[in-house]
Amino acid sequence: MKHTYYYFTLLLLFTSSIGLSQQKKLDSIIQATKSISDSLNINLAADLIYELNLNEQFKEGLKYSDSIIRISKKIKYDKGVGQIHNEKAAIYNHTDDLYEALKCFDQAALYYGRINYTRGLAIIQNNKAVIEQRLGNPEKSITHLLEANQYYEKLKDSASLSTTINNIGNVYGDINEFESAKKYYYQSLKLKQNTDSKTIGSTLNNLALIYIKEKKLDSALVLLNKSLTINKEESDSHGIAEAYSALGRISYIKQEYQQAKKYYESALFIGGKIAYKERLIRTKLSLGEVAIKTKKFEDAENYITAATNESEKLNSTPLLLNCYDLSSTLDSAKGQYYDAYTWQKKYNNLFNAHTLKETSQKIELIKRRLEDEKKQQIIIDEQKRSEQLAKEELFKQKIYTYVAIAAFAVAFIFIIGIVKSRLERAKYIKELNESNQVKNKLFSIVSHDLKNEIHGLDNTLNLLRDDVISEKEFKEIIPLLSNSAHQTSLLLTNLLNWSKSQMNELKANPNIFDFTEIIREKIIFFSSKASQKEIKIINNLRDTTQIYADKDMCTIVTQNLIANAIKFCNPGDTITLFKEEESNTIKIYFNDTGIGISEENLKKIFSEETLTTKGTNNEVGTGLGLNICKELINLNQGTLTVKSTLGKGSSFCISYPKP
Repeated sequence: MKHTYYYFTLLLLFTSSIGLSQQKKLDSIIQATKSISDSLNINLAADLIYELNLNEQFKEGLKYSDSIIRISKKIKYDKGVGQIHNEKAAIYNHTDDLYEALKCFDQAALYYGRINYTRGLAIIQNNKAVIEQRLGNPEKSITHLLEANQYYEKLKDSASLSTTINNIGNVYGDINEFESAKKYYYQSLKLKQNTDSKTIGSTLNNLALIYIKEKKLDSALVLLNKSLTINKEESDSHGIAEAYSALGRISYIKQEYQQAKKYYESALFIGGKIAYKERLIRTKLSLGEVAIKTKKFEDAENYITAATNESEKLNSTPLLLNCYDLSSTLDSAKGQYYDAYTWQKKYNNLFNAHTLKETSQKIELIKRRLEDEKKQQIIIDEQKRSEQLAKEELFKQKIYTYVAIAAFAVAFIFIIGIVKSRLERAKYIKELNESNQVKNKLFSIVSHDLKNEIHGLDNTLNLLRDDVISEKEFKEIIPLLSNSAHQTSLLLTNLLNWSKSQMNELKANPNIFDFTEIIREKIIFFSSKASQKEIKIINNLRDTTQIYADKDMCTIVTQNLIANAIKFCNPGDTITLFKEEESNTIKIYFNDTGIGISEENLKKIFSEETLTTKGTNNEVGTGLGLNICKELINLNQGTLTVKSTLGKGSSFCISYPKP
């Protein structure tokens, strides 16, 4: 025990002395850096801040980051500003302050962009992808990774490209798109073998985890044995620890608990040498699970307590939630049901606070956008009032002129002037009435539909905060919250585009692009909502489909048509997407087996009168979606047609010109 105490004291003193040494060096850099010729000092400072982060001296790292950023800006060293922002973002990422980390990465990208630093921009996109994945935004994560790929392809850096492709596989694995995940992992392995990369073992481990999730344990074992061989040859402790952890999971699934314990202990021992804390905590929790299964409750409590303490130090909400949940399971197994309830309550409180924080941030973003729209509308109204006053003043001047002329001219000219003025007034009144109708409709939708959606979110969150609902009810509410947020987002998009179309501000910016990319992205986007309603989406657009149109407008059209199909489908229905090619055009079909459209409504579907119908799950809308789709398609020289049979389904066909 004394030896352990002495060792810990020496380690603490050693770490502190390293930190003080780094701080002294940073202080001297701050004093010595005066001009762009001292830019090497900034590069050294970035390395020192990186070391402070490794030593968990986050407060000091942030303080020096701000100082070095100010100096870099002063000497106009843009690359240095980008580097330090990148290191600052890494600190926020380490402390789970993910939104601040994203802000810093955006600043780094801004300064790297000024000097066209391609490698730096690639690194930033890769880092942003990792954070978006942690925030539960797989679509954004994949977008960042694809952008990073473009930079690495430009640099002809196959090794880094293989890493980002591996990360795309990780994103698909997290959202249970196993086939897509495996496809990218195999692509990554092929690139790594061609570039003699030393991270093949890590990708093999990731691929094995997918097979474990699919319950294909024999395939996973083959990959893990191969991974262990490679990682041991390369002395990759991180890869070895991951492989042992995955082998432990397989043994746990097979209920071979003693073997699972050996694998997890090996992973913990090797992982402890490389100080990968999140992996160590998860391994301790896995050992706790094994101990519960083998009724070694004292061992389980030791592992879970250690994991909980370390999770609190890391300030990691996901890990703490795992710890609380496993503590509840342990106390239930011991028959201590009150303690189990206490842990479950702590779990619920933390989960609610975490969910409320993220939801509040998203709602706040929507509110800010609405406020900006209202301010813009006020400015537009003021401009219209000013124009109207100017027109009225001009009209008065004309009247005075006509009166003056009438005094010296014949009655015939006087009559012509009056007729002309009345015609102009009628024209202005008509234009004003049309403008007021657009404005009134806009405010009506904002004040009714959008207000109701946000009201519903707010009321639900208040119930969660006050512990009014049970855990079972809470789980039932989650799909409703997701559906409500989705409806609000779609409503906002359609509302903004409709208002622009009414003001004749929509203009197409056509380019050549692959339409199948939009289809794939939107199917991923709607997969959760389709699963909630037990609706199957079949994508038969496998080959490249190049069209000449505005990509953003095509994205809006695709989103509306898929959302409409899901809205009017019942559980068990299917939505099928396919294409037909003609000499100069490409036709894309959106077919569904939903409730269909009556003949009466089919005649009104694209009329000036807005037609709004509730979906099969009582989903509501503004009635603007299909009108917006038709207008956007027309702007791109395309067509939109619809066929439907009540009770059997609908078929929407959009056609676009070929490049």
